[in-house]
Amino acid sequence: WFQRLFQGDLGTSIFSRRSVTSLMANRVEPTLSLGIQVIILSSVLGVSLGMVAAWKAGRMVDRLVMLFAVLGFATPGFWLALLVIWVFAVNLRWFPVVGYTPVTEDLLGHLHGMLLPVLVNSVLASAFISRITRSTMLEVLGTDYVRTARAKGLAEPAVYWRHAFRSASIPVVTVIGAAMASLATGFVVTESIFGIPGLGRMLVDAISRRDYPIIQGLLLTVATAYVFVNLVVDIVYAYLDPRIRYQ
Repeated sequence: WFQRLFQGDLGTSIFSRRSVTSLMANRVEPTLSLGIQVIILSSVLGVSLGMVAAWKAGRMVDRLVMLFAVLGFATPGFWLALLVIWVFAVNLRWFPVVGYTPVTEDLLGHLHGMLLPVLVNSVLASAFISRITRSTMLEVLGTDYVRTARAKGLAEPAVYWRHAFRSASIPVVTVIGAAMASLATGFVVTESIFGIPGLGRMLVDAISRRDYPIIQGLLLTVATAYVFVNLVVDIVYAYLDPRIRYQ
């Protein structure tokens, strides 16, 4: 098996008798599209809310953001997914209940059909990102070099973005990197509920049928993605913090 692995062969499915590599290739697009949209939206939303909460620490805005973070972090993903389907798809009929439109067929239809699963995952992911951003920003804002930047007369946006956020972004990048690495299996519940034919749903089907070659190939892909993303995150550390240098 290891000999075939180095040639790109992950084995053959027990039930379909097709190669695991070809089966995964057909499922990459939905998961990759969902993952890219979720990472972009959750990163922008989580970082923005976290910085606003740190800027207005102790005020009503900060309490509201932290309430959102706690609720988003504690809300089960399957419950939130079923709730938005019941509200926006069943009652209001603004979106399809289930189904997937490939990007190559209709881009606007693809984005419209993916909006609900993207929102569900983005809310859950941005809650944790906002908490990490707020805590690290509050820690950095109390350092000497930030007080020096303010004493020099720099505007608050410059203090936040150029001095504080760059140093506080290392834990945020770590969280985002971990989310990127878990794309293959992180959307198992979402893809199953919304009927998206991605890698997460493929893993659920393989487990239910005990198709071990598919399970083994998917888990190996996820482990490789974790290693690669962690390497990229470590390299980004040196760019974000000049004090970090790798020999």
